[in-house]
Amino acid sequence: MTDRPITELPDDELVRRPFDELVVALQQIVQRLEAGSAGLEESIELYKHGLRLHAACETRLREAELQITELGRRGVAGAEPEAASAPGEAPRD
Repeated sequence: MTDRPITELPDDELVRRPFDELVVALQQIVQRLEAGSAGLEESIELYKHGLRLHAACETRLREAELQITELGRRGVAGAEPEAASAPGEAPRD
């Protein structure tokens, strides 16, 4: 892990951060922008960092979705054929 602020990490390191950490950082940026206390230049930088964090969150969510889909496929493929009988068909013994 690095001691650099999350907003200074390159994109490839950013997407490896824990999802919850990314969300917290994004929420902090949103709060600062909504407070309206930042100047124009700082607001633009905050917005840029927010976009990067949002993209990293989306990447992590897509990865999680693919992982869940794959686990579901394995579960279906690994099901015993006798456990699922056709409608109206008696279970096989």
